[in-house]
Amino acid sequence: MNVKSKELKVKVLLLITGSIAAVRIPLLVSQLVKDNYEIKCVVSENAEKLIQPLSLSILSRNNCILDKDQWSYLHSRPLHIDLCEWADVLIIAPLTATTLSKWVTGNADGLISSILIANNKPIIVAPAMNSKMWSNKAVQRNYVYLKDYPNVLILKPSKGILACDEIGVGKIPPNDLIQLALKFLLLQNKKPYYRDLLNKEFLITGGCTSENIDAARKITNNSSGTMGLMLAQVARFRGAKVKYIHGPLKNKLDITEGINTYEIDNSNDLIQEIEKEISKCDYFIMNAAVADFKISGDTSKKIPKSKFEDFLNKNIEYVPDILKEISKVKKENQIFVGFCAFTGSFKSAKKSIKEKIMLKGCDLLFANPIDIEDQGFGSLAKNEGWLFDKKNMENYLEKTSKIELANNLIDEIISTKK
Repeated sequence: MNVKSKELKVKVLLLITGSIAAVRIPLLVSQLVKDNYEIKCVVSENAEKLIQPLSLSILSRNNCILDKDQWSYLHSRPLHIDLCEWADVLIIAPLTATTLSKWVTGNADGLISSILIANNKPIIVAPAMNSKMWSNKAVQRNYVYLKDYPNVLILKPSKGILACDEIGVGKIPPNDLIQLALKFLLLQNKKPYYRDLLNKEFLITGGCTSENIDAARKITNNSSGTMGLMLAQVARFRGAKVKYIHGPLKNKLDITEGINTYEIDNSNDLIQEIEKEISKCDYFIMNAAVADFKISGDTSKKIPKSKFEDFLNKNIEYVPDILKEISKVKKENQIFVGFCAFTGSFKSAKKSIKEKIMLKGCDLLFANPIDIEDQGFGSLAKNEGWLFDKKNMENYLEKTSKIELANNLIDEIISTKK
């Protein structure tokens, strides 16, 4: 059976240059094709030495384009112009120091550099090089120039073990993150991509907290941290400085790169970290699902079942409402946003949701159902909900992907401050 979709596909032009990280690109091509993108690969002369163009042709279902093809008599129009016009979005992965230098200095001596200079479409940039090269003053100068280019979304190189066997910053960003950035750019509906949140700071919490009952048991919940992570990455893609405080992340996506993350375990850790950061932020989004109860007694030993009920009765207590407490130190120019999960019908939950926004002292409260299949806690797919403010505003944000919902929510949040 032919599984090829007849739907109109997004056209992605993938530019591959001569870093050892190029060996990871065939897997990215395969993943993008499975996600129903149409892919054309352009391979530099040096990248040809690292990966087989034939493999990319087979995986992409399109002929792989080589640097020498720029001068082929088979093209009736300039190839670099044709490719730029064909593409909806471009990805350059990996981007080497040499190609970066050519790009920012206007050196169009090859097919890929000609494409970069002629392009006016959104482009995702995934640098990869040795950490000493990345930290070099000339490379950093070129990187700073590139950050100001319109339509350019830069994913910084990751930290890890490099090809020289050293640990440092220089690894190509994870494929999951490149795919997430691509989904984000497509939300712009062909509008120019720009960083509208430059010089803004977001403090975002997400995931679950857990409280030890004893040496073997915990009180926790099903929050995966995915929604908070999507909010953090969207804010970062839009130019903001982001701190993401989270419990254990339960999804398998490698998409934390590029944001400042801090993992916590319990409610005490969470509130302490929030208190350190809260005065610095313009926007505080309390997406973490905090466990409702904690134990006041000694939790270092396992409690026998015969004594468990009595132990709970004597030692269990409510966890303070963190958003309510933090809202007491809210500055006039800050926007605080809370989250509220509910089950059952929205109509029956509406009254208690409205009461919560006044009780918690936040500017906005987003209420989302968690008892619908493929939504809410743990879901990587979709979500929906209602956004409230203190003035009886009630906006329904329709069911969509979590990355799109995060983008829509941030639109609503920043409009509150205007």
